[in-house]
Amino acid sequence: MDDHTVTGRVIAVLDAVAAQRTPASLAELTRRTTIPKPTVRRIAHDLVRRRLLDRCGHRYRLGSRLLDLGMRAAAQQGLHRIGTPHVQDLFARTGEIVWINTFTESALTLVGTAFGANRAQDVRRGGWPLPIDSPAFPNTAVGRVLMARRPDLVEHLRARPPAPLTRYAAGSWARLDAAIDVVRDTGIAVEREQCLLGYSCVATGLHAPDGELVGMIGITGRVGSFDAHRAARPLRSAALEIDRAFAVAHAAPFAEIATIGR
Repeated sequence: MDDHTVTGRVIAVLDAVAAQRTPASLAELTRRTTIPKPTVRRIAHDLVRRRLLDRCGHRYRLGSRLLDLGMRAAAQQGLHRIGTPHVQDLFARTGEIVWINTFTESALTLVGTAFGANRAQDVRRGGWPLPIDSPAFPNTAVGRVLMARRPDLVEHLRARPPAPLTRYAAGSWARLDAAIDVVRDTGIAVEREQCLLGYSCVATGLHAPDGELVGMIGITGRVGSFDAHRAARPLRSAALEIDRAFAVAHAAPFAEIATIGR
């Protein structure tokens, strides 16, 4: 029903299209939503422009961007549910901040974390979500995991010189390229005081059943009490276990989404 709000009307149109087994006509959408026809036409046109709907002649079906958002939502929900026990186990073993995140085209987003009372202030000071265009991103361990899988992202960021935040950060793309190559070779990214003095981090990727990168898991600790290189082995083992569990839980939904998208 029409609640006379912009957001409500957009959702109503999307819900009406989703309820149809076949592409919906403008008249059908008007009848289902009870929104005036000129308004439905305007909303549908804008949703097509944003790829949230596809136009099939004079009818509409759900768009490719919704498929992408659906896959990302499934990944985030799955990563949180499946990854939480492994995050808690790594925290019990290290006593440091353990986290899982995922990403969009513009930012890294925290999905789950575990930490003790002695690290609560550090977590509150953290910068999530982390914009991909931020000066810190290329020098983070998690940023390098993403860049190792996304050459297009590296080229996008290469348009501007690095802006080191500490004296230990990579101040040139030559150094950043070398660090990214290490991640490609080992699957593990380590940074030490390159984003924030006194802190070190190790990160690795998490993957969908088709091998696509869907998130990252990492450990952040204080220099002096945390050995990021030593933590790499249990971190890698946890990531592999999460990948296996994620494949079992999501192989069927991902296959169904891929079939719908064809």
